[in-house]
Amino acid sequence: MISRLRIASGLVLFVFVTGHLLTLAFGLYSIAAMEAAGRILMGPFGNPVGGPILILSFFVHAGLGLWTVFWRNSLFSNWADAGQAALGLAIVPLLLPHIMGTVVGPAMTGAHPDFKWVLAVYWMFVPHLGIQQVIALIVIWVHACYGLFLWMQVQRWWGRYATVSYPFAVIVPVVALLGFVESGKILIANSGDPDFMAPVREAAAAYGSVGETLNQIQSHVLWWYAVLVAVILVARAIRLWGKRPKISVTYRDGPTIERSAGVSLLETAQSMDTAHAALCGARGRCGSCAVHVLEGHENLAPPGRTEAETITRRSLPDGVRLACQAMPTGGPVTVERVFDPTISPVEYQDLLRTEDHSKRDPAPVSQSEGAA
Repeated sequence: MISRLRIASGLVLFVFVTGHLLTLAFGLYSIAAMEAAGRILMGPFGNPVGGPILILSFFVHAGLGLWTVFWRNSLFSNWADAGQAALGLAIVPLLLPHIMGTVVGPAMTGAHPDFKWVLAVYWMFVPHLGIQQVIALIVIWVHACYGLFLWMQVQRWWGRYATVSYPFAVIVPVVALLGFVESGKILIANSGDPDFMAPVREAAAAYGSVGETLNQIQSHVLWWYAVLVAVILVARAIRLWGKRPKISVTYRDGPTIERSAGVSLLETAQSMDTAHAALCGARGRCGSCAVHVLEGHENLAPPGRTEAETITRRSLPDGVRLACQAMPTGGPVTVERVFDPTISPVEYQDLLRTEDHSKRDPAPVSQSEGAA
């Protein structure tokens, strides 16, 4: 359930962000074109139905992200996931000024600032906020694309759309940044035209009376956000603190890893740079990290709901566990990887389509493949 909520809320946010960036791309033509495109591309989120769905998706996705940070036993065993988590935590402070100016400000003043006002703030009045928003754009897009690709690449239809997805992920932010720059140049070139700048003067007058209040609200939100993140990290440290039993994980024809309990089989392998497939980013969705448990079944915690659902969906045989979900509780465990640690998403999907896992006897991974 949590995984589905995270995917659904993330997809809603991705659609909104994509529409926002494509709107900026129309700045390559004119600011008026941006306004017209925005009414179409962002219109679904500017009504009494779409707006609350967007806000709810943001809080659900952010809350589940913080929940994941709390429950993740190892934050740095996978640098890609750690990087995505760090980018996710940075989104709120980077994006907050934009939210204050385009959501909270209009709610307080009743004004409806257009793109000219937003561009004037970033290009003329407070240029450093423009730089911050460019950084926010990059952070949000990288965070979103990484999470989306982790979900997409383990879907059966991934092979048909992979070649289109990668160019899309590059082209959209590039044209958005180019549109942002070109529209800024248009604004500055026409800044001496009173009629052209009339909407900017009107918005400036409306915001003048609430500017200090907006700054105070922003400071309070940043403070409480920092406190929340700190509390989660401290709570996580307390959860993991204390003397834990020792575990020993032996890979067939591979290394034996000894450490304290409290991390999954996958995190145990990653802590010693032992190669292991995990195409969904250790989220328990794909099953590519599956291992045959040869010895020590009793030294693993029972499968949780996410693991049990994936094992059933992938028709994995008895005695197979997901390394990203299986938690050693103490004592020795001997396992064998079901899939080659270097398997690609397309190869994995081909296997799912052509092989019956209940009958397949996977070839053991060689010692040379066990080292990263």
